[in-house]
Amino acid sequence: MPNLPQPAACADAALTSAVDAALAASTARIVVVEHRGVRYVAKRPAERPRRLSQALVLRWLGKRLIGRTLPMRTMRLSDATSSLDYEARRLASLAQAGVRVPRVVHQEPGYLLMEHCGETFATLLERWPIDLAGAEMEQLAAELGAFHRAGHWHGAAQIKNLTRRDGHTYRIDFEEDFGEFGPLAATQALDLVLFLNSVSLAGPISETEARALLPRLVTAYFAANPDPQVRAVLRRGMPWGAALARLAAPFRGLKSGGRPRKGAARVVILADALAAALRAP
Repeated sequence: MPNLPQPAACADAALTSAVDAALAASTARIVVVEHRGVRYVAKRPAERPRRLSQALVLRWLGKRLIGRTLPMRTMRLSDATSSLDYEARRLASLAQAGVRVPRVVHQEPGYLLMEHCGETFATLLERWPIDLAGAEMEQLAAELGAFHRAGHWHGAAQIKNLTRRDGHTYRIDFEEDFGEFGPLAATQALDLVLFLNSVSLAGPISETEARALLPRLVTAYFAANPDPQVRAVLRRGMPWGAALARLAAPFRGLKSGGRPRKGAARVVILADALAAALRAP
């Protein structure tokens, strides 16, 4: 793992006292703290590793896209249960490279305190009409392509980890370290897959609209990052994606708590969209 710069992590006593009080009053892992008219985000270490079933699916996907088996410790976010040091160092490194990420204000063994960077796009999408949602997602796809073209990777590029503040996009949540273990193009391809999957069926985007939108997002991404290696990784993974979609198809109508479960439908939509978009040279 490369040596990442250490973040500046120092805050005044009044702010740290306010953070301590907010954390003591909440059991949530992520707590918004307001102090002297400024909003901050306090993030605790994960209470437990990622579920084994989730880790195995991600490990399987990583093997198909990256071409190697990633450590289970990485897939289960085991390090995130004991420390936020890795995330703090990545935030410092990306900020140094000019990427819009939260500034680390203070770090303690029990939490990481960062500036608040606005609402997530997952939240914003719930309020947007479909035309605006589509245009905004195309812009995010282009921004992801530009981010990748600059040589970066996110690791958790879902729209829940993208925020807007003052008209700018910020990237949050850098606990994932699997990008340290594989080729950059493969990690970037996985970023794109996670982004597309998070957009499908989100907010006002129905299945019909997702099937029209996702290929446009792939096009916008490759217009900003015309890297044939990323395209090659996705094409290599397509047979596995198609097989997973066939397995998921029978479960598309299932409900949980009276509400449709979107996971299986998203797999099918994603596989179809990528296949359509990647037919082009």
